[in-house]
Amino acid sequence: MKKTWLLAIVTTLILIVAACGKEEANPSDVDGNASTPPDLLTLETEVSYDAKLKQLSATVSMTNPNENPVKVTFNSSQRFQMTLLNGDTTVFDYGKEYMFTESIVEETWAPGEKKVFDEVFPLSLEAGDYTVNFVSLAQVEGATEMAVTDQQSFTVQADDVATEEPTEETTEEPTDEPSEQPAQTDGAFRDVTIKLNGNAIDVSGYTDVEEFEWSVSDGHSLYAQGAAEVTSGGFTFGVLLDEEPPAGKTLFLELTPIGGDVASFRIQ
Repeated sequence: MKKTWLLAIVTTLILIVAACGKEEANPSDVDGNASTPPDLLTLETEVSYDAKLKQLSATVSMTNPNENPVKVTFNSSQRFQMTLLNGDTTVFDYGKEYMFTESIVEETWAPGEKKVFDEVFPLSLEAGDYTVNFVSLAQVEGATEMAVTDQQSFTVQADDVATEEPTEETTEEPTDEPSEQPAQTDGAFRDVTIKLNGNAIDVSGYTDVEEFEWSVSDGHSLYAQGAAEVTSGGFTFGVLLDEEPPAGKTLFLELTPIGGDVASFRIQ
């Protein structure tokens, strides 16, 4: 009877020691399988202002610094937010002045992959010191949620600001010259030129996509839509609206590659 009782105690001790060994092994297993959260995309920016052309140019570069591919999400077609300040006064707000589609964009970025976004904004700036604040709108799956920002500054000299000299009154009747926006670049479309003449819109530019669809709207109402052909990397097409847009009404042209992301351009 004593031997049986002793054997039971020894067996119990062996089971306890084995269980402790397993519990000690678990932390190392967990540590071995633990993954480090990925880093957010890096942000690099450049700005310049041409006082004669009255254009602000911005170049925004985003790079995947991780050694593995990452899933990147944008909640709209806007890739970054940009705010132009003169002292404490906001002179230009990219997110408020331009229209963006609200569809969610999901992309997979390879290790080290870099994308560059070039924008040109028609702005008439007075002499002074300016600050440009950038915020990346890219969300990386699994990364810590925080804003990636950058800041640039530039000065507009008084001598660079063109002053309009008074002109003598003439009896010549005004001619209806087409209004042409500076060339714009967004996504897969480069050097897009838009000419507005009454209710007619002429569009031209360059792209590497084979086909795309286009639409004209004011952010709420759709005025026209269609498709355009690409020849040797270039495209040209015209849009005829039912009536001339009211003065001061902002219109936008959206170009959408088949299965691609929407690019938005300001018409007026």
